[in-house]
Amino acid sequence: MKQGIPEQIKLFKFASRGLSFSKNYKIRDLPRVSELVSNLDDFVNVELSFMLETNNVPCIIGEIKLNVDVPCQRCLNDVNICLMPKFKLAFLQNEQQGEELDSSYDTVLNNDEKFSTIEFITDEVLISMPMIPMHKHECTISQDSTHFEKQKRESPFAILKQTKINKQE
Repeated sequence: MKQGIPEQIKLFKFASRGLSFSKNYKIRDLPRVSELVSNLDDFVNVELSFMLETNNVPCIIGEIKLNVDVPCQRCLNDVNICLMPKFKLAFLQNEQQGEELDSSYDTVLNNDEKFSTIEFITDEVLISMPMIPMHKHECTISQDSTHFEKQKRESPFAILKQTKINKQE
């Protein structure tokens, strides 16, 4: 049975009980993500399942779904990107624990029994965001070219020319 996600993940406790959680957040609830996007009132759908694997290793299998509006790095207009990070994480206390673990798990060395749910979700969203968001179509740079035409371009060698003239006099 799925229930709302608590504020703190109690890793071993949730995994030993095989709990599953589901919750809708707003993007504004994810502090580091909300600094990067403009659609703060859109929803973030989160599903997390906890389980114990080989050698009592606590694991989280999850999926996050959201759309973000971020500035296109080509034209600086907003581009809407659909993010659906899926993850399968095993939390190890030492590297030996992971030797018998299924290779489909990404391993995390972690000694914390409790950690913030919001911070965990934020990390997974940030990992899935593209480094350089751009429109799929060829967008053009919209800039006022008259600003650049009005600027007088001075040659970087003008100072040397002036020095040469002064030496000849």
